[in-house]
Amino acid sequence: MRRAGQLTGLVLTLLITGCNAGPERLLSQAEARWREGNYEDAIRLNRLLYARYRGGSYGARALMNIGNIYYLNLRQLKDAIEAYNKLVEEFPGRPEEFKARKQLAAIYANEIGDLTQAIYEYDRILESGDLEDRAELEYQRARTHFQKGDYDTALRELRHLEESGVSGHLADQVYLKIGNIYQIQKKYEEAASCFAKVTTSPCIDCRRRAQLHLMETYEALFDFDRAIAAIRSLDRTPENLETAEREVRRITEKRRRLESERPSQWLGSHPR
Repeated sequence: MRRAGQLTGLVLTLLITGCNAGPERLLSQAEARWREGNYEDAIRLNRLLYARYRGGSYGARALMNIGNIYYLNLRQLKDAIEAYNKLVEEFPGRPEEFKARKQLAAIYANEIGDLTQAIYEYDRILESGDLEDRAELEYQRARTHFQKGDYDTALRELRHLEESGVSGHLADQVYLKIGNIYQIQKKYEEAASCFAKVTTSPCIDCRRRAQLHLMETYEALFDFDRAIAAIRSLDRTPENLETAEREVRRITEKRRRLESERPSQWLGSHPR
């Protein structure tokens, strides 16, 4: 079966080569095979396109397609990295270079765990002066610093984004990540302030995360009333109601235990 598939791909390539197909036709054929799920033929056709027109935009497009097929469809990361790096080296300054670097950053950060290399790719992209998605890329770089454990750099970059006036879903992500850093640094009041800004977000997932983090933050402050209020503010879905009921029981039991162990400290006051 594999042999038959290889022969089919070879015959297809030879037919197109013999017809002296132009770049548009080659690209169209390659992308049609890609859509059909015939990834090996798609790669062969893109390689042919690159070999014939490597000096122009079609060569860059072919390498981008090859990298994406290896990365997104075949999950062959080594081959994907090789294709993207070839594009970066041979087509500096072209839009495809920045697209390839984004893919490289995603692979290094999310697949391989090489966070230093991911940051390097983001740095190279952000050196460009004209980027429509600069704020999103800056957030991704800050997020990678966070994953690396470099909380000071992550916080500095996230604060810069906040001050630049980001809005919408990206602002939610920025505030949530800043709040996470303040939690790690045990700056709970600052963390609570960040999470509170997301509790009215139109994004259901962001809103839920903010409310859960608020509960954790108030609990860390031993402010159990506000912790319970935060968890009870979850949207009233069956899953959230179950979560709220479970967490209220847990927090109530924790408060009861602490008050019974150290009544003079816990009754009527919340250590800050």
